[in-house]
Amino acid sequence: MPVRDLIQRKVVTVEPDDTVMLAAQRMKDKMVGSLVVLDGDRPAGIITDRDIAIRVVGAGKDPTTTQVREVMTRDPITIRDDASFFELTKTFRDAAVRRLVVVDREGKLLGLISIDDVLELLTAEFANLITAIRG
Repeated sequence: MPVRDLIQRKVVTVEPDDTVMLAAQRMKDKMVGSLVVLDGDRPAGIITDRDIAIRVVGAGKDPTTTQVREVMTRDPITIRDDASFFELTKTFRDAAVRRLVVVDREGKLLGLISIDDVLELLTAEFANLITAIRG
């Protein structure tokens, strides 16, 4: 199963010049814990609620004037949409991250996948297997 079949297609994004306050409000409005930072149609970074808590609030920065580019994680770990499920799990393990940005062959943003998404899929598949075993 390729990654393209597993991704969240409606990725919530922000731009590097946006304020952290805008990013936090977008996370609240969309009920997400991370935003992909776009430079055009390519991912330039990722900002999480944890980044805001530690790199902004914890550092005493003003979220109304601090730009996303100052606190985002640059060059997020990406995976191509045609990668296999095995490549996906290996990338999660090797990169030690909870989210991967999914891109196409040209590096354009297509989606986002989290470890939670993978666990949800595996849980459903294990339930299917148990049902098959029990007949």
